[in-house]
Amino acid sequence: MPSDSSQPISDSLATLGENGLVHLLTGRWKTNPGRILTGVGDDCAVLRGEGKNHFLVFKTDAVVEGVHFTPLERPELIGRKALARALSDLAAMGASPLAAVITLGVAKDESARRLRAIYRGIERAAKKYRVNLVGGETTRARQLFLNVALLGECRGYRPVLRSGARTGDLIFVTGRLGATRSRHHLVFEPRLAEGQWLARHKLASSLMDLSDGLGADLPRLARASGVGFQLDPAAIPRSRNATLQEAIQDGEDYELLFTTKSSFAKTLKKKWPFATPLHCIGVMGPRGRGPRKPLLVYGFDHFKQR
Repeated sequence: MPSDSSQPISDSLATLGENGLVHLLTGRWKTNPGRILTGVGDDCAVLRGEGKNHFLVFKTDAVVEGVHFTPLERPELIGRKALARALSDLAAMGASPLAAVITLGVAKDESARRLRAIYRGIERAAKKYRVNLVGGETTRARQLFLNVALLGECRGYRPVLRSGARTGDLIFVTGRLGATRSRHHLVFEPRLAEGQWLARHKLASSLMDLSDGLGADLPRLARASGVGFQLDPAAIPRSRNATLQEAIQDGEDYELLFTTKSSFAKTLKKKWPFATPLHCIGVMGPRGRGPRKPLLVYGFDHFKQR
């Protein structure tokens, strides 16, 4: 979607969709390549750190009542999810977490006891994943939301970007997909160790997490890399009772999606040190190569109508 104000654009978010809106708002942004490795368009922004192989990874993410959780959810799980979502994006770069600041938006009649329980969930997750909670902000809002700004790092190795996939690379996912209708979106484990391992061993040519569903996120990875893809529907791992359509379209799996050179596949499977399952689900191809009907590929979008 053109960001030049001289070009006609739709004023409807339903028409633009999430990708179109982001491009409209940020398409003119420029960064200093001497300081910034990558900005808009990846799971996190990556800033050059101290020396050749040190990178700072920066991410912000929000959870909103009525969108990411219901008012009836356990408060501790709301807080856990708020931090875990941002941690999943660090995992998608192969980074380790350092510190977080939390912004709370809340109505003035909200229960202080409920808020304390939400923050206990944040604190427990921070302790588990070794995140320093260092500050934040509070503001009045019509509905409860939490925004997490998270800083991480890659020290001694480079982060893995979305843009590194090449024609012939194999497509892998961790875990199983399509668990949105269960409580998975509240209790998932960010794949931090797996992402760091892939980055350190240079076995992933591109990497991201599945937050909007395979059908939305795989096309984003392909566009960032300038290639196409072909999925093997039978190879897509499904959660219990999930249909193929749900495994492709449902968001909030928070598994890793990555590509690797075909020559690395045997080494990857042999040396993979985690209980987390690995599944090869397709191959990257020339630009324009994509899914064949009836396999429709699309995922969750906050704005777009289908």
